[in-house]
Amino acid sequence: MSPLPIPRALLLDLDGTLIDSAPDLAQALNAVLAGRGLPPLDMPSVRARVGHGVGRLVESGFAAVGAPLEGEALAKAQDEMMTCYAAGLTDRTELIAGTEALIAACALRGIALACVTNKPAAMARTILRKFGVVHRMSLVLGGDGPLPRKPAPDPLLAAVAYLGVAPGEAWMVGDGMPDMQAARAAGIPAVAVLSDYGSERPDARHADVLVDSLHDVVALIERTCAAAA
Repeated sequence: MSPLPIPRALLLDLDGTLIDSAPDLAQALNAVLAGRGLPPLDMPSVRARVGHGVGRLVESGFAAVGAPLEGEALAKAQDEMMTCYAAGLTDRTELIAGTEALIAACALRGIALACVTNKPAAMARTILRKFGVVHRMSLVLGGDGPLPRKPAPDPLLAAVAYLGVAPGEAWMVGDGMPDMQAARAAGIPAVAVLSDYGSERPDARHADVLVDSLHDVVALIERTCAAAA
């Protein structure tokens, strides 16, 4: 029997869950570092720092190369990062395997979808539009609005309110600790998808269900719905 309720809605993280954006993030961050004569970060180091928004990525990246920034210097570097990233937003980014299958499975069962990300909403929409899936999202909620970002529960609660479902009728599907922490605080069942993003990876202590891929999320939906039939 599935440990989860039948979902009326899925709240989906973006980076590391639906898309592999690390190559484009790395190129932008390393361009900003290079402009200051600093060495680049390798891909695993960038992946480990994704999940808390572009601003935090810049702050963490400069600290990692021994050149921490604060105040106006940090703000300037963050602005440069946003400019560089926007210029190559989808150059190397790819859909993660299983994304289209998950979206199709939810459409078949009338499960509403919302993308809840710490990335700026306009960037998220542009990426989702490139892959032809933005129209499948009833809501794209980014980290640049008035609400605090994940791991705060606020954006998840706002998403379920917009979709017209109770917290217990939705699943949060994500790969990072901010996703799991936000879901726990919001009272929303949490499904953790394994990835190589983030410095701390969710495990069975943080999620209701831990899966290897989005294809496993599809199978979980099918089992959950079948068990209730």
